[in-house]
Amino acid sequence: MFWFFIAIFFANLLLGLMQAEVWLVIVVNLVLLSVSMWKSIYPVLFEKDPDKIMTFLKKSKQAQFQFYYYFFNDELEEAENRLHKIKSPFYQQLNHVNLLVKRKQYDEADEMARGLKDNMYKWYSLAGIAIEQGNRESYRNYKEKVKNPFYRRLLELEEMVHDGKKEMVLAELEKMIPKLRGLKLLSVIQYKQDLLRRHED
Repeated sequence: MFWFFIAIFFANLLLGLMQAEVWLVIVVNLVLLSVSMWKSIYPVLFEKDPDKIMTFLKKSKQAQFQFYYYFFNDELEEAENRLHKIKSPFYQQLNHVNLLVKRKQYDEADEMARGLKDNMYKWYSLAGIAIEQGNRESYRNYKEKVKNPFYRRLLELEEMVHDGKKEMVLAELEKMIPKLRGLKLLSVIQYKQDLLRRHED
């Protein structure tokens, strides 16, 4: 961010010395701003290399991304320390739900997830918790509200795991991974690793 402001300063200084038109100054600033924003979101949305995504998360100054870094590395105490620094109350609460689920504290996760505002992430979380608690009726009701095909499929895969079809799920995850990008890629890789650990157990 420091270098971004330096670039903005020198670009505007140069444009001022050249007595550039106001519209050109606006366009240059918009382009620089767009490039900066693109660089700040590209890894978490579009990057194909898991190591590059993790490096980006590790170096990020944003508490949300720091949380993801520690969460995906199973460093749950460090992840929890970042929770209170996340500015958005919604994402702070949602990430807390994810942390509780990761720790298998399903009753607490369920209670907290019910307090989320109604949206796809709430229904996805509640459906995932319900399947873990063995409540198939609630699971089906919540799953019906999840319209996003990616998250809906993850729920269906977890249902298959509970039905004893781990090998089929692992095979499908293997096919999914090359097609995914950003945080979705990390999520599926971690899910596969968790499933393999459960498989060994």
